[in-house]
Amino acid sequence: MELSVSIVLFLALLLLIGVFVSRKIKNEEDWFVAGRNLGVVPLVGTYFATIISTVSVVGYMGYYYIHGWGGWWNWAGTGLTSFIAALWFARRLRTFGQITLPDLLEARYGKAQSILGGVVILVAMVFFTCAQLAGSAAVVTTAIPNIDRTTAIIVIGAIFILFTALGGMEAVAWTDTFCSAVILIGVWILMYVVVGEAGGVAQIHRKLAEIKPTALDPFAGGAISFGVAMSWFFTWGLGNFGAPQFSTRIYAAKDPETAAKSQAYVAVTFIFIYLPLMLIALAGIILVPGIEKADTVAPTLIGKYMSPWTGGLIMAGVLGAAISTADSVLLLAGTTFVRDILQKVSSRQYSHAALLKIARVTTLVIGIIAILSTINMTTGVMWIQANMVGIMGSMLSIVVLAAFAWKRANSQGGMAAMIVGLLTAVIWEYLKRPMGWFPILPSLLTGLVALVVVSLITPPPPKKIIDQFFGEGSVK
Repeated sequence: MELSVSIVLFLALLLLIGVFVSRKIKNEEDWFVAGRNLGVVPLVGTYFATIISTVSVVGYMGYYYIHGWGGWWNWAGTGLTSFIAALWFARRLRTFGQITLPDLLEARYGKAQSILGGVVILVAMVFFTCAQLAGSAAVVTTAIPNIDRTTAIIVIGAIFILFTALGGMEAVAWTDTFCSAVILIGVWILMYVVVGEAGGVAQIHRKLAEIKPTALDPFAGGAISFGVAMSWFFTWGLGNFGAPQFSTRIYAAKDPETAAKSQAYVAVTFIFIYLPLMLIALAGIILVPGIEKADTVAPTLIGKYMSPWTGGLIMAGVLGAAISTADSVLLLAGTTFVRDILQKVSSRQYSHAALLKIARVTTLVIGIIAILSTINMTTGVMWIQANMVGIMGSMLSIVVLAAFAWKRANSQGGMAAMIVGLLTAVIWEYLKRPMGWFPILPSLLTGLVALVVVSLITPPPPKKIIDQFFGEGSVK
């Protein structure tokens, strides 16, 4: 009963926040990028909540349970992203000041690159929305056994689709901030209880040195190779720059300084989620040894050590992790279709009111498609979803970073890097990840080589482009 009430209250609050904030939306810029008026708090909240999905809370806890401290490589790259963004990238992207990642591709490389990027992003975001819907439904059906999976998908989908379609980035940013608070509170309560049950941090490490010393090894006693560790590091560290649901939030900052400052705070905030997840997992090795299925670690600890009301809060946090990621990628799907496909392909000029209406209707339609797809989802679709984000990063990361880093990068080199990076990722996945490397690691290398070689054997970019990105009006 307590679990059910917690989940229902959480969903109701989420809907109320989203609908309330949506009243501020007056035009398409308000909807796309929150009128470029977000401060540090909502920027940190929405970026954090978009990164922290159900996989981060449930999946990573299980991953740390199996590998111990060696598993922590999987968030090091995420910290690297925010470090690079805070010191260099965020100011530049915000100064560029458009709406989507394909806007950057068009201005720096050309329209063809922009449309190609837009199509891949749209497809990836639809699948990613499906995955988060499936994760949300799993949380609800676990907490409320009387609700079947289909009903859970429809109800949850209807809630976040409604406030996303109405409020756009403004609603997503503030509901994400609320979800971030719930996630952090829930995880810290769980850490406090289970670490205490296990005797405290020092006692946990003394005990692990006796029963599972590999949990204290930075490479998990050989279970995590150097190549896999570097794959984690560079997949998220550089790959996130090719994941538009993360980088385009920078456009919504009220100014370049706020964009950079928010990324610095995000880097610190990540420690407050990944450290407790690790400590919970290490305590779990001692308290509930022998769990073989990683995804059952979190539910097992919550069920055994939490009171019903506290367990309900934690389950709401897990649900919030899924919904906050889902609304972000759904918003991006709607924005991408309108901004990067419709407006770029169509010769028709749309009014501000028409663009806002089209964006809302498109988001609603994509959301409905995602609901129906999730209900009928097969293993094959889930496989595609699991790899689409990595493939997207493989195609876009190098060209996004090079846009601000290398004057000589040109249109031909950009297209070559995108195609070569994409093909490398697909082939590497088909070969079943040789040496355990994630596809994005070889894709970064081949994409970089393609960019440099092709750019150097073809004419340099026009002076207009160089002045825009490296001239006096740009950020140094």
